[in-house]
Amino acid sequence: MIKPGCSEDGMPLPGQWIESAIGRLNPEQRTAVDLCDGSILVMAPVGTGKTDVITLRAVRAVERGTEPAAMLCLSFTNKAAKEMKTRLRHFLGRQATEISARTFHALCAGILRMEAQTLGLDGDFVIYDEEDCRELLGAIWRSFGIQVPREEVDRFEFLLFEAAGRARLRKYGEDAAGKPDDIFRALLETSSLRSLNRSQNFRFAAILQEYVAALRDNHALDFNDLILGVNILWDEHPAALARWQEKYRWIQVDEVQDTSRPEYRILSRLAAAHRNLSFFGDIDQTIYEWRGSAPVELLDRYRREFAPVTEIHFVRNYRSTRNILDACAAVLRGCPDAVTREILPQMAESGEKVRIHEALRLSSEADWIADRIREIKEAEALSYRDFAVLTRTNFTARRLSSAFESIGLPHVKVEEFKFFQRAEIKNTLAHLRLLVNRHDAGSAARFLQSPPKGIGPATVAELRAEPRAAGLKLGDMLGAGALEAGDPFAALLEAYAAGNLVVFDVETTGLDTAHDEIVQLAAARCGAGGITEKFHAWLRPSRSVGSSLEIHRISDDFLVENGREPGEVFEEFRGFCGNATLAGHNLAAFDLPILVSQMRRLQLPDPAIAATYDTLDLTRRFHKLPRYTLEHIAKALALPTTPTHSAEADVATTVELAGLLCREAQECAAVRREAIRKHGAKFLPWARKLGTWKLRAQRERPAALLLHVLEDAGLAAFFEGKDGGARRVEHLKTLVRLFEMHDDPALEPEEALLSLLNLASLGTDLDRHLNDEDAVLLLTAHQAKGLEFNTVFIADATDSEFPSWRSRREGRTNEEHRLFYVAMSRAKRRLFLSYPALDSYGRETLPSRYIGMIPGDVSERV
Repeated sequence: MIKPGCSEDGMPLPGQWIESAIGRLNPEQRTAVDLCDGSILVMAPVGTGKTDVITLRAVRAVERGTEPAAMLCLSFTNKAAKEMKTRLRHFLGRQATEISARTFHALCAGILRMEAQTLGLDGDFVIYDEEDCRELLGAIWRSFGIQVPREEVDRFEFLLFEAAGRARLRKYGEDAAGKPDDIFRALLETSSLRSLNRSQNFRFAAILQEYVAALRDNHALDFNDLILGVNILWDEHPAALARWQEKYRWIQVDEVQDTSRPEYRILSRLAAAHRNLSFFGDIDQTIYEWRGSAPVELLDRYRREFAPVTEIHFVRNYRSTRNILDACAAVLRGCPDAVTREILPQMAESGEKVRIHEALRLSSEADWIADRIREIKEAEALSYRDFAVLTRTNFTARRLSSAFESIGLPHVKVEEFKFFQRAEIKNTLAHLRLLVNRHDAGSAARFLQSPPKGIGPATVAELRAEPRAAGLKLGDMLGAGALEAGDPFAALLEAYAAGNLVVFDVETTGLDTAHDEIVQLAAARCGAGGITEKFHAWLRPSRSVGSSLEIHRISDDFLVENGREPGEVFEEFRGFCGNATLAGHNLAAFDLPILVSQMRRLQLPDPAIAATYDTLDLTRRFHKLPRYTLEHIAKALALPTTPTHSAEADVATTVELAGLLCREAQECAAVRREAIRKHGAKFLPWARKLGTWKLRAQRERPAALLLHVLEDAGLAAFFEGKDGGARRVEHLKTLVRLFEMHDDPALEPEEALLSLLNLASLGTDLDRHLNDEDAVLLLTAHQAKGLEFNTVFIADATDSEFPSWRSRREGRTNEEHRLFYVAMSRAKRRLFLSYPALDSYGRETLPSRYIGMIPGDVSERV
């Protein structure tokens, strides 16, 4: 075991002085660090040193004997999670890599990928971001014949997206009793869609059903799936919950005020066994109630469920000058539900007063802001990135961006915060996503469009009609083997007809395909005439079966008595299979990967497999079911056998399922063959190219693969020739740098690629700009949460922006009050508040009501 703060050879590391670091903490911080076990709730207002405490508390826990692998540190953003990992490495060295420091969504994605077989999910799933989901919903509502005015399409699709999220999570949220159609109607009534005919039959429940089916068909999950899936896992699979409770026995969560009810439910049940759950946050920074956060309610539940809870309040601010802090404190005191009543400045200097400026219009306000930035930058030799301009809405930010553009102020435009949604980035990532999941129809469509592959929308539409009903997916047209055989099911149907289809299943010590081991291996050779030969063996693992005993009921003692040496079993199984076609349920994501992994660990050659087919994917092609676990499929399709988490029983059920699917696939084979005969030649060159890229993905690091694909697919040249080509190429170079920066060398290349693709879907890309080009950051107050800047301008601070008209209408002014406080508290040295006297229609405005709360002795009008 490596001594904390030391390298492998025991020599001191930079930053090794843990006790020295803890000794510099104030009394409240020190108390939080020393209470490194049990339940604590730390209320930490802005700038009170929370991140240092969270890090040192984890370090202290390791010092006192907590296993790093049992520790989970959750943060709100990828930036915060990465910073946590960096700080932990500073103190713990290599041990820090064993600690799970991630975002909540990344945690859920990891759990669901490991538990895919348990839930009937495809283990190769990709994660759809908001734009992917809205594209999917857009295709569905149009197919329903709904009429939406062109100018309101974007807002209508966002409404569908929001309604889908609330409806799917309603069981675990505040809308538990609401039906999908009722939830949609409620959102529609409060929306700003003025031209939409609201008397239409929107059939939202049917749209939602189609949407979820389309996600599954694409082997995709959305953000709500991540939360919903883990809640379902905890509810329906106690053994899985126990497995994860055993894995994570020490949990601390940052930004608790942003936690939703369904998210808290996951955490509370995960920590229920050991009751070692701690929260850090600041209720006065609650600005996401509109997205489901409910900190007051959830913290009351936490206090009851994890009593006794030690509560600690940080009050000493190390970020801002006294004048800025006094201004923030005054605004906060004016908020009726504020928790923080005292902020003690630790910076000696009073600093400059908060400046308040009234301009005539937004354009002259932009000029004034630009002049101040240039003056301060020159006087103090600062960088443009030391300045931030905050607005209430993206609309105002875009208007300011246009003004800044015209006067030549270097700034990062609000649109650029959607880096991963830019066309050149989205289409490049689509090329890579197809290498890990060829079923992703959205990525397949993007792949075909940019650069154009000579395959137009009419061809894609034709393939999505009758051939799709016959089991043919667009992704099949991008597989060289399927095109050359004339049918993606050719090898399956031939093997079934010849009685040379081998169905197999395994039981294991766990769900980690890279490290766990097989304890039971069963298989059956079958065909149209039924089962002709069986294979079965118990295997003696090198480790205890642990909590997997609860699933397969195979004990260590039994395996000692009956298990055989794995290498011997695998050699026999290779002989049993010969060159047969293999099939299994979730075979692609679990059974085959763990078999191959363990054989390689034993330095055995890979099994010689002609082709593989996954009955999970095949069932989705021909049957729309609510669930796709083998148990649910067997019941829904009235199969004669039932799976029991015994490899032999599961093989028997999968043989029955494979037979049914083969018969169904045979009935419509002519339709698939005709589609491939007609269109296959256009797809084949690109299918072969994808095949070579996939081979590269297995051996090259993701950044090197990306560079090759950019060149080989013609992506760089294509986007260089578009409007703004130089800028687009620069974005592609940035993507390569991001791949290099976030590549995890501990992962195999293909696994690392999947991790990076998930990061692109899950992460906010705002972090990318913080150390990028030297430019002023122009962003919304919501986007600024968690950041800090030397100088902050809050622009267009009128009483119709802070608070917004929608929040006033919906009675959420307290949240707007907190949002203004969050915006103010981003400033370290200077804070400017400005507003136009006239709006864009020439009407008089009023300054934000929150400006009036700032005392005259810490502010001045300029």
